[in-house]
Amino acid sequence: MSYVLAGLTLRPLSETELHWVWSIDRSEQIEALYEWREGVLHKQEVAIDLRGWPEGDPEKYHPEHEEAFHRGAWVMGGFKDDRLVAAVGLDRLPLGPQGDWRQLFFLHVSQALRGQGMGACLLDQAKKQAILWGAKAVYVSATPSVNTVDFYRAQGFVIAPEPDPRLFALDPEDIHLLCHLAT
Repeated sequence: MSYVLAGLTLRPLSETELHWVWSIDRSEQIEALYEWREGVLHKQEVAIDLRGWPEGDPEKYHPEHEEAFHRGAWVMGGFKDDRLVAAVGLDRLPLGPQGDWRQLFFLHVSQALRGQGMGACLLDQAKKQAILWGAKAVYVSATPSVNTVDFYRAQGFVIAPEPDPRLFALDPEDIHLLCHLAT
């Protein structure tokens, strides 16, 4: 089933299409990073011209995407002119003290299309899916760029009371966030 949302044709991605996520233009000018230290977010000015994906990301994360897919993850792609330009993935694996959180394991929008509400629309769809699964919250281990963390905070996410140990071990520099869902 596919439908149009925010000017994109949205449809589920198949397992054989998961690798298309790496064709999304991840480029970004990063001017500041957050660091979670002693219970406070600290902002550090940087100058990073990220062109494409950070080295090693596809090799590191693609196997995780496949594992999540095999667990029944919900993965949606946004297409413009038959090209994948945005994607979101929600893992079905229970997280949190009560097992009622679900992890948003990726949300990417091509650089040229950011700031147009597509990320918020895709996130909204993921939140709806999490509610259908009975989740009480969505968890994200977010890259520490100020743009990324501020996006999630604007969408109702707060600092997770305690990072998920497995996800923290994978990416200890990430900012771990949680969005409680209205059910």
